Amino acid sequence: MKFFIFFFPLLLFAQPKTTPKAIDERLKKSNFLLVDGKTDDMITLNLSVLKDAKSIDYPKGRLYAYYNLALAFSMQYKYNKSNYYLKLMEPEFKYMDDESQEIAMNVVYSMNYRGIKMYDEAIKKLKKNLIPADHIKNDSTRYSLKGILLTQITRNYIEKKNYDSATHYGKSVIQELKGAKKMDIGLNTNLKIVTLLLGEAKLHQNKIDSAEFYLKSAQSVPIQLGNNEFAAFKLSGQIHDARKHYDSAVTDYEKAIELAAKIKNFRKLAELYGLISAVHEKTGQSGNQKKYELKYNTLNDSLRKIDENNLKDTVGLLVEEKQKPLEYRNNLLFYIILAGIMGTAVIVFFVYKRIRNKNKVLNVKEQEAQELNQKLNFAFEEVILLAKKNDPEFLARFQEVYPEFFPKLLKIEPQLLSTELKFCALLFLNFSTKDIAAYTFVQPQSIQTRKNRLRKKLNITSDEDIYIWMQNITNKA
Repeated sequence: MKFFIFFFPLLLFAQPKTTPKAIDERLKKSNFLLVDGKTDDMITLNLSVLKDAKSIDYPKGRLYAYYNLALAFSMQYKYNKSNYYLKLMEPEFKYMDDESQEIAMNVVYSMNYRGIKMYDEAIKKLKKNLIPADHIKNDSTRYSLKGILLTQITRNYIEKKNYDSATHYGKSVIQELKGAKKMDIGLNTNLKIVTLLLGEAKLHQNKIDSAEFYLKSAQSVPIQLGNNEFAAFKLSGQIHDARKHYDSAVTDYEKAIELAAKIKNFRKLAELYGLISAVHEKTGQSGNQKKYELKYNTLNDSLRKIDENNLKDTVGLLVEEKQKPLEYRNNLLFYIILAGIMGTAVIVFFVYKRIRNKNKVLNVKEQEAQELNQKLNFAFEEVILLAKKNDPEFLARFQEVYPEFFPKLLKIEPQLLSTELKFCALLFLNFSTKDIAAYTFVQPQSIQTRKNRLRKKLNITSDEDIYIWMQNITNKA
């Protein structure tokens, strides 16, 4: 016992100290885990890094750990958790001026928007950061960030099926990278990814030769993407499929499925199940066709549920993001108006009589009321148009225009799904059963069934008009 007591101080002294250098080394390890698609290990590592960085008050360690956690959760489709860590990043920029990391943060925000199919919001976020990226002094960092931003824009345009714009921005990445003096691992990785995206865009345009050109160009880039090489096998399989080389297509798809499964890229995995199932159907192999079709349907159903939850969680973020510049402009406008009123009051006091002054104030108030009504009418028309187009942005824009509506509903029934919230919004806007059926591509009978279900969930009695109930909900306590 005495022996242990004697050596105990030495054992304490021998424990490895937490230092900024040690934290930086662990952050580098996180990058390798990202490339291998080991997001669970990446999360475990960065939670540990974050704890140690806080213990020694190391701002860079905190900032990068928050970013890595946000990125890992985004790749796992857990956008709410991802946004949580992105929010924690923002205050850190007060202690550490890192413009490049701020841009990287906004890229992850855009990835989360893309994940819930808000492609226009994602593109706006990315384009807004192109100018700050242009002003970064370090050449390597500037080329890297601009390449990432443009590549992400390309990806969003492909998701939107706007292949001409995707091609334009994809080619601009290649053009941008030509200016780099030295192509490092990061730049080559970006080049390979965007070249594969260009191939995908051409494939969707049925330009098979062009798709194959970009595939070969990507394969010639001196970098391996590890398990992310599934993208190259997927594109190769699609080209073989288009040329009716079905055996080769199946081989490529099987390899792509193996790699996508390793990194748990379930969205691409579901897409690959659908592609290989279609090939087996063309070759008359009904057994394999049904096997992969079942896998596709099962995974797709799971992803649909994830999407519903993510949409509900992320709508609040979108509204908050849009309110930031509005709050700034409103505050600025308030001070401008206040200064203007004070100046006018002084002039009026000396120049005009009290009666004229009263008339002027009344006219100003009347004009302001008219302007407010015009703004409300425009916002209402914009929401109506988004609803008619069944636009993914409808829910977020509705929440922005009518901020009290969803919270009131969720107070009554917290378990409402995003699809049910959207349906309530359409009822609030007074769309008829026939209109809702037409805009959402379902049968009118289904709309009536949904109304009945909502009545039960929200305790709306059968003698109450559901439209009037929705209109009056914001007046309820």
